[in-house]
Amino acid sequence: MSKAQSKPSGTEDQSVHEDGVMMVLKQKPAALKSLALPADAQVAIVSKSATALQKVRERNKQLTGQAFRFFSEAAKKTAVVNKDAFTPDARALAVLEGVRIAQEDLRRSGGAYDLEQVRTLLRGISRQAVDKRVQEGSLLAVPGPSNHRSFPTLQFNVDGTVVEGLKSVQEALPTSNPWTILNFLTQPDDRLGGRKPIDLLREGKVELVVEAARRMAQQGA
Repeated sequence: MSKAQSKPSGTEDQSVHEDGVMMVLKQKPAALKSLALPADAQVAIVSKSATALQKVRERNKQLTGQAFRFFSEAAKKTAVVNKDAFTPDARALAVLEGVRIAQEDLRRSGGAYDLEQVRTLLRGISRQAVDKRVQEGSLLAVPGPSNHRSFPTLQFNVDGTVVEGLKSVQEALPTSNPWTILNFLTQPDDRLGGRKPIDLLREGKVELVVEAARRMAQQGA
């Protein structure tokens, strides 16, 4: 259909674009019967009445195969996104807040090293060796920026070695979540007289920290 063609009778408006025809029907869609469309044309018919749409379908069965879509304005108004469905519930918010708290713990305790920095501290060990230590629990890694692993600096001694007992502590805790483990290490613990578990590990008091971790598991804390 070209721009030179006149509007079909029974229409209110029509505009022709390079990619096809856009037409708004006025009342009775008599124009559909004589409307010639390109094979790849797509037409949307909108009506306030669902009943009227059904009649259009029945009266214009010859259009079967064409890319016609029928929409009721009433249905269009009700087909809205339920924003409440995207609101995190209390449990989801608690998980999110827990991660935020743990990240703040990380910042306050000295931040974290990346993989290459840890390899340097551990005298150039391979990535596979770092992975093995993380898997066995003798090295703690948390998800970092862009989901790259980061290694909290608090677990390293001043000489670059890893504090003793970290594996035993992780095994005793009731969780494998690295953020929860970090939170346990950095927070003052009443079971340890208000001291931080990481400080006691640095002093070599591994059994005290392991016992606190076991009691945490037993209490379901």
